[in-house]
Amino acid sequence: MFEHSLAKVLEDPTDNNLPHYDEEIERKNTFLSPVGRNVIHPLLVRNNGATYSERTADGKIIKRSTQGGENLLPEKLQDLFALRLADSNALQRLGMEVDQNLEGTVAFTVQSGVPTATFRDNSNRTQAFEANQLATVTYQVCAVSISVKFARTVQVNNLERMSSYVEKMLLSEGGRVLEAACLTGTGASGQPEGIITNAEKSGSTASLVSFPTAGVDTSSLQDMLEDLIGKQAGIEPDQCGWLMGESIFKSLQGLSDPSGKLPLVSTVMRNGRINREMMGLPLEISSNMPASKVLLANFKQAARLLFWRPGFDVIINPYGGTGEVQVVAQLYCNLALPRPELVVLGS
Repeated sequence: MFEHSLAKVLEDPTDNNLPHYDEEIERKNTFLSPVGRNVIHPLLVRNNGATYSERTADGKIIKRSTQGGENLLPEKLQDLFALRLADSNALQRLGMEVDQNLEGTVAFTVQSGVPTATFRDNSNRTQAFEANQLATVTYQVCAVSISVKFARTVQVNNLERMSSYVEKMLLSEGGRVLEAACLTGTGASGQPEGIITNAEKSGSTASLVSFPTAGVDTSSLQDMLEDLIGKQAGIEPDQCGWLMGESIFKSLQGLSDPSGKLPLVSTVMRNGRINREMMGLPLEISSNMPASKVLLANFKQAARLLFWRPGFDVIINPYGGTGEVQVVAQLYCNLALPRPELVVLGS
C-alpha cells in the first residue's frame, strides 16, 4: 500500500516509475477484512467545517473530532512530543524543565529577594519586616510553525506518512528555531525572551564575566564557575552545564583544567551516552550560540520550557488549488525564566 508513498519520493526524487494510484483498487484493498472484523480507515474523512470522523469498513462512524488536524498524530504521542524536542534543544539536555498541556495565561511565583536571618533578641520584641520576597510573572502562548504543501494524492494515499514527515520536520526545524529563541529570543514579534537577551539587558540579575582580549581562557571560565557556586543554588551535573558555539569549543582544545594536569574538556559516559564535560559539568555545543559567548547556568532552576495544548497541532486546507493540500504544523510554547539570577554569561 505504501510503495507509492512520500517516503519513496523523498528517498529518490528522480524516480519517475512510481506505481500508478488507482482509487477503486485502493478502496477495495482498504475494505478487505475477515468476516465480522472492523477495519479502521487509515484516513481521516472530512465531513464539514473542522469536523473529522473515523469509520469502520461498513461506514459506521466510531470517532468524531472537532479539534482539527492535530489528530494526525496519535494521542499517546502528543504528550511525548515536547520531550522528544530534547534531541534538538541543548538547554533541555542540560536540565531545563518542561511543563506541558498548559491552558490560558500561565503565572509563575518567582523569588525576588532573599530574607535576612538574624538571632532573636529576647529583650526586644521589635521586628523588622522586609519587603515582599515573591513576585508573579505571567506568560502567554507563542507559536512555532512550518507551512508546507503536498500533492492531493499524497494525502489520500499516505496520510500516515505525510503526518510522520510533518512531525519530523517540526521536531527538527521547529526545535532548532525554539532553541535559538530560548537563547537569543527578542521577546517581541511573537518570540519568547531568551536567556542571553535577559542576561544582557539593563537591570538583569544574571552575572556577566568579561573574557580577556586574547579570548576565553581557563581562568575566566573558572571565574564563571565560582560565580555560579556563589549563588548557592547547587552545581549538580544533572542541573547545571556549559553551552557554547563551535568556534569557542575549538579554541578550548589543548587547554588544561585549573590544576594544570588534566585536559580542560573531557569525555565521560553518563546515562548511557557519551558526553563532553568541563570542570565537572556537562558541556553542550550549539550553532545557535553567539560566536563569542559562553553560557553557564543552573538550567533546571533558571528556565522552564512551557507547552500549551495541544502538544502538536496540524491544520489542513484541502482546497489549495492545482491538486494540492496546504498543511500548517505548529506547537504552542514559551520560555519562562523564574530564576534568571542563576545564569552566568561570559563574553
